[in-house]
Amino acid sequence: MASEIDLPALFSCGKTWSVESLLGKGKSGYSYLVRSGTDLAVWKKIHHEPVTYYSFGDKLQAEINAYDKLKASGLNVPQLFEVNKAEEWLLKEFIPGPTLAEQVGLGTLPDEIWNAIFELSACLQKKQMNVDFFPTNFIWHEQRLFYVDYEWNPYLKEWDFENWGIWYWVNNNGMNEFLKTGNHRAINKDDNSGKPQTKGLEEQVATLLNRFGAIEKI
Repeated sequence: MASEIDLPALFSCGKTWSVESLLGKGKSGYSYLVRSGTDLAVWKKIHHEPVTYYSFGDKLQAEINAYDKLKASGLNVPQLFEVNKAEEWLLKEFIPGPTLAEQVGLGTLPDEIWNAIFELSACLQKKQMNVDFFPTNFIWHEQRLFYVDYEWNPYLKEWDFENWGIWYWVNNNGMNEFLKTGNHRAINKDDNSGKPQTKGLEEQVATLLNRFGAIEKI
């Protein structure tokens, strides 16, 4: 049953939102689908649980800063509606559609999505930026690739798409298990490094890099 959460003064007038479902847990918070009448949005509540392979300062302010940076850099990201610094939550636009992790698990990613993610990777490298390329952070909506997380980092090769993210995008069986069970070992080498499983996936990655990896860095 949906539970009621009182959130003040959103969308220029006060509304009562009900939680529809938990969308997921990330490094910085829990994201919920919330509803007010016919309006849907994503409510993200910051958590302070430790992450062994990533260090944070002010998590909420980092999300706000990342939103500004990503918008200024031309990425398709959900609009930020409201922030409550005292209670450490933010409300943002809901982009409909399953995350690309579900298509990864089914092995049904079409060429247009592979083109889009490689183009994004090339663009970000030129801007000396990385985003979190984990496929739960992406939605294909109205023929556009949306990045629905508010996170970016200065560019490091080991964390870019071609050297880190792509291994999650080709691990169909591992991603399917992860989505069903939450077992991180199905997709990660271990619980602490944040590095992907690569064994048995090398040929798929090489094929994709050969097909799409030469996209001009626009």
